[in-house]
Amino acid sequence: MIKKFVSLFLCILTVISVAVPAFAKTPSSEIISETWCVMDSKTGQILIGGNENAKREPASITKILTCAMALERLDPKAKYTFSKEAASYDKASTHLAFSEGETCTIEDLLYGAMVESANDCAMALADASAGSQLAFVRLMNEKLAELGCTGSHFSNATGMPEMNHYSTARDMAIITKYALSVPGFMTYFSAWEWKIPETNKNSERTFGTHHAMIVGSQYNATHGYDYATGGKLGWTEEALHTAVTTASNGEMDLICVVMKSKNKNTKYKDSRLLLDYCFENFKNVEIPVTVKKSKLNVYEENELYGEMTVYPMAAINVLLTGDMTSSDISVKANIPESCQLSEVSSVALEISFKKTSENMATSPFKISPEYHIVKESSVISSEAEIKNEKSEFRWWIFIVIPLGIITALAVIILIIRAYNIRKYNRLRKHRHYRRLGHDR
Repeated sequence: MIKKFVSLFLCILTVISVAVPAFAKTPSSEIISETWCVMDSKTGQILIGGNENAKREPASITKILTCAMALERLDPKAKYTFSKEAASYDKASTHLAFSEGETCTIEDLLYGAMVESANDCAMALADASAGSQLAFVRLMNEKLAELGCTGSHFSNATGMPEMNHYSTARDMAIITKYALSVPGFMTYFSAWEWKIPETNKNSERTFGTHHAMIVGSQYNATHGYDYATGGKLGWTEEALHTAVTTASNGEMDLICVVMKSKNKNTKYKDSRLLLDYCFENFKNVEIPVTVKKSKLNVYEENELYGEMTVYPMAAINVLLTGDMTSSDISVKANIPESCQLSEVSSVALEISFKKTSENMATSPFKISPEYHIVKESSVISSEAEIKNEKSEFRWWIFIVIPLGIITALAVIILIIRAYNIRKYNRLRKHRHYRRLGHDR
């Protein structure tokens, strides 16, 4: 009897274990890095995070922003000649031994900064982009504000330790998301090696990536990660190890950031754990969105800049773990009647979660809908063209229609006259024959 009861009890437990799905909790207890997060690179959604808003020194992952901004401003095939400032930067740090007056291409500098993490290359990109590192750093902080990186401030273009040079794991993911949107950036971010040909002052230089994950398991059995698509490392005594890694499994494109890792093995181990967890536990869920097409005026200070049209989105994709459904998501449209030109990026769909989860982050995030801005000059020009078209059309109405009526009437009169003449001639002819008959 007891055996039957135990068997029955075990069967019930088995049924319950099958019926209730098991959800893997975030691997936070296994992560050694002080701050970390994983972001969906398409939407900016933070999937999982640990102390992701804590300020830490980023070290050389700073160069992600440096290279992205330089690539927006410079032609990779253009030539650059090293200034004294760029060439004389701290030679005790990582560099490629460029000297003042040495000429290379911007492309060489981008590969040098991204693959070798050369500080002289990063300094040269800042100089070429803005005329000096000081001017470029000002632009960097403006870009941080534009991107919404509220926990970051940069004091240089290299990532070397300096007062007021800090960032967060969340902000570095945002910076990387922006960088990936810059045409051509991925070419340098994913590169394994590069060769700088002989210059006017130096012989040929060849260098390769220090990021073991991006070469894959075939070339690095210990740390190679087959889903990895690109990455950047950093290290200083103050920052310890930092790493940004992008990865894709064909369905999800992720950005993983770890900061203040104790050693090089830790940053790779943590990054792999975080990426594997997200690939295995998140799925794309389509959320219907109802946003009407709307227009708003865009101002540049007090002057009307133009009219902006926000186009509706039928649906958005959100990454969710198994314990969350579409009903747990709230989508709100934040579309004002007007805004400043600098605030256009804040016109967005706000996605929030109705409940928390132990398996994923549930912090709200924004997705910008599609929009198009027509400048005021274009609006005025278009209105003028429309008015001209309308006046030209009315001119044709008043000229062509009367002429048409007159012509039609003339044709009708001519037809009637011709008909009457013909009828009269036939009648005369008939009378003439009748007279001839009487005369006989």
